[in-house]
Amino acid sequence: MSSGRRCLAADAVVRSVDSDGYVELEFDPASRCAGCAGLCTWTRPDAGGGRIRLPSSVAMAPGTRVRVSLPADRVMSSALLLHGLPLAALLAGGAAGAVLAGSDVGTLAGALIGLGAAALGTRSLRRRAERSTLERAMLELR
Repeated sequence: MSSGRRCLAADAVVRSVDSDGYVELEFDPASRCAGCAGLCTWTRPDAGGGRIRLPSSVAMAPGTRVRVSLPADRVMSSALLLHGLPLAALLAGGAAGAVLAGSDVGTLAGALIGLGAAALGTRSLRRRAERSTLERAMLELR
C-alpha cells in the first residue's frame, strides 16, 4: 500500500450485502489504523459500534475479510477545513474585537465569539466532510 495515496487503513469483515451495492462492515477491534494507532472514530462505540455501511464495486459475501482505506488527500483536506476554520475564526474574531473595542477584553470577547461561531458552523461541515471521505473509501479483499 502506497502511503502517498492512502493513509488510514483498518481490517473489517463484511456482515451484510445490500441490493443497492452497499456492504455493512464490522471492524476488527484488534485491527489498528495505520495512521492513528486505533484512535479513529471507526471503532468508537458512539460511532456505530464498529460498524459502517460503504459502497462496494466488487461483489462480496458476508464473512469476507476486507481492508478499508481512506484517501490521504481527503483526510488532509477535511482536517485542514475542520481545524483551520476555527483557528481562522479565533484570530479574526480577536482582531475584530481589538479594532472595535481597543482593549484586551474586547480582543478576548471577539476571539470567543469567533470561536463559538466556528464551532456552530463546523458541525454540519464535519458531517459533510466525513460523508465525502467515506464515499471515497477503498475496499480491498484480504
